Amino acid sequence: MSLLSRRLAMLTLGVFSVIALVSIPSLATQVLRHPSRVTISEKAPAFHGRVKSNAHPCVQRRKVKLFLAKRHAPDKFLGRDHTNNHGRWQVEVNPLKSGAYYAKVSRRSEAPPARFTSALRTARESFPSTEPQRWP
Repeated sequence: MSLLSRRLAMLTLGVFSVIALVSIPSLATQVLRHPSRVTISEKAPAFHGRVKSNAHPCVQRRKVKLFLAKRHAPDKFLGRDHTNNHGRWQVEVNPLKSGAYYAKVSRRSEAPPARFTSALRTARESFPSTEPQRWP
């Protein structure tokens, strides 16, 4: 084998190795999307609910934030909680004021076994307003 054919073989091998190294990570990170939603109960205690999803890991240890909606100002953050293994959460608010409240659960990526990555969609549910709607 001549020097030129050895160099050509090494160059070809190098190009194929770079292509393999670049393509392997893209094959290893397939994303699965699981929609989830957050609920707020109208019963006592004042603010509690559940995060629901068809995939069980999507309801565990999710961070839920509670907000008071403001009309002409940024919404007021009232508190947060992490869901338990059944997706239940609770935020205590003192003193309780009338207004429109909502809960929001943030998006999270879960790394299941092997080569799949799961992206959990952001969910938000509004609590019915405790005061009559006023239209400008």
